[in-house]
Amino acid sequence: MLAGRSVQKKLRCLLLCEDAEHEWLFRPILNHLFHRVRVEPRRPNGGFTFVLARLADAAKYVRQRPQEAVGLLVVMDGDEVGFQKRLDAIHEVLREVGFDRQRLDKIAICIPCRNVETWELWLSGARDLDEQNNYKNRFHRDVRPHLRRGELTEAWLALEESLRLPALAHGREQIRHLHRQFRS
Repeated sequence: MLAGRSVQKKLRCLLLCEDAEHEWLFRPILNHLFHRVRVEPRRPNGGFTFVLARLADAAKYVRQRPQEAVGLLVVMDGDEVGFQKRLDAIHEVLREVGFDRQRLDKIAICIPCRNVETWELWLSGARDLDEQNNYKNRFHRDVRPHLRRGELTEAWLALEESLRLPALAHGREQIRHLHRQFRS
């Protein structure tokens, strides 16, 4: 039992994301699952080019620590190009630095489609959503002013939405997979 607690205390995760809105949603989720979370320093609105530019170094950092319980969560909006094109861009960068697409044990990828506000609205209870429309203004106008940081964490850990928001279901499974890597 004591050894398990020791490992739990050492669990840490690096969050590489586009902007403050991503951090606002994902940091509390990761704090719930990992002992320590470090957000890759970024500009307030870094964008997907920021994430792609820093991805190789972040992935190498994780790979250079095979004996440590350290993971990486990469978050980037699908925007107009969609889930698959963003996923392909991430996998291309990882392939260039020697990561096999099938061996990403310590790396999780979340691609909110169309943007993270869609996921935040869903987690807040809205069910009239899809992944093609932009809900950013609706979220910031109607929901965000009433939420506290971390308030969506419980919803993240509980909901199933694979039919309406498959990218959110994928992201949730990616984080579960990342956490399981260190639980055994």
